[in-house]
Amino acid sequence: MRGRFADCLIDTEAREILCGGTRMDLPPKAFLLLELLIEAHPAAVSKEVLYERLWPGVFVEEGNLHTLVAEIRSAIDDRDHRIIRTVHRFGYALAADVLSEEHAVAFLVVGARSLPLQRGVNVIGRDLVGSIDVSRNHARITVTDNAMSVEDLGSKNGTWLRGKRIDSADLADGDELYLGGTRAVIRRTHDMSTMTVVPPVSGSSE
Repeated sequence: MRGRFADCLIDTEAREILCGGTRMDLPPKAFLLLELLIEAHPAAVSKEVLYERLWPGVFVEEGNLHTLVAEIRSAIDDRDHRIIRTVHRFGYALAADVLSEEHAVAFLVVGARSLPLQRGVNVIGRDLVGSIDVSRNHARITVTDNAMSVEDLGSKNGTWLRGKRIDSADLADGDELYLGGTRAVIRRTHDMSTMTVVPPVSGSSE
C-alpha cells in the first residue's frame, strides 16, 4: 500500500516512509504499529489489540508501546499529537486523513508532490498540503467517473480558480487552483502509467 497522511508518504511494501521528502528510519515494530493504525483509520485501536499484534504471546511492559508511539511521533514531527491521537484508557488512533494511491483516480499536484484523490469526496487541508496559508479543512474536491468539482470549506484565505475566488466550481484536467497562496494543479489519472506531473512550483503565502 502506498498512501499519504499529513506531510508523509508511506510505502508498506518497500517498508519506507518519507516526511517532507526526507526518508525517516523507523524500527520494524514502530513501522508495524504505524501500519496497524493506518489500516484501522479512522477508528482507534485498543492497547490489547496492539500488544497482541506487536508481541504475540509475549508479556511486555506497558511502556514498550508508549516508546514505539514516541518514536513514530518523533519521526513524523507530531510534537502536538495531532497525527497520532492518544485515546484515554483505550489506545491510539491515526487522526490525519489518509489518501491511498492504490485507488487514486486523480492527483492534486502541489510543488513536487502528487496528492492522490480517490473517487468520491476528498478533503484537502493544511496537514496534507503542508502550507501555513492553507486552512486545516480548506476545500473539498469531489471526483466521479465523469466529473470533478471543488468546494471551499469556509477557508480563511480562500480557494481560487482562473483568477477568481470561488465557493464552488467544476474542475477539468489541468486546472490550476490556489489554496490561499499555494498553487496546485488537478490531474485526472485516466491511466496512472501515463499521468503527467507538472514541473514543481513552490507554494507561496498571501
